[in-house]
Amino acid sequence: ATAALLVLIAVAGIAIRMRRERVFHGATLRSIDAMDGMQFEEFLAVLFVHLGYRVQHVGMSHDFGADLVLTSPRQRIVVQAKRYTGNVGIGAIQEALGAVQYYGGTRGMVVASSGFTESARELAARSRVELWDRQRLAAAMARTAGRGHDVGRKPAYNKHEE
Repeated sequence: ATAALLVLIAVAGIAIRMRRERVFHGATLRSIDAMDGMQFEEFLAVLFVHLGYRVQHVGMSHDFGADLVLTSPRQRIVVQAKRYTGNVGIGAIQEALGAVQYYGGTRGMVVASSGFTESARELAARSRVELWDRQRLAAAMARTAGRGHDVGRKPAYNKHEE
């Protein structure tokens, strides 16, 4: 019975990863515009895995200003995801700055499905917060489009639950 349960859990995990991969590989800017905030966070988690980061999903209520924490051998990047139709304001950069401190990050990043206000760009330029607007997001998606990815492998993605 225990072995059957373990097999069932493993199959469910593979099915979830395959679904995530299908959504990721079929994503366009138009499909991102139809996502809700949580779906956008999930999409970014998979994108960053494909870009070579280990990803921890921390975005929920009381997330201290972060949605994802990316780690590589030299960095710990705290990400704030904004699935907006209008420009993202200075508040998102302030949240990211606080989250960098809380999560012990080396820098912050705000990824938006849209653009940023001038004040948001100014604060980010004077701090350790990198901005990814719609064009930068599209470029990152294009970089991963031609790469082969093994859907059955376990990604370095950890959905953290509080």
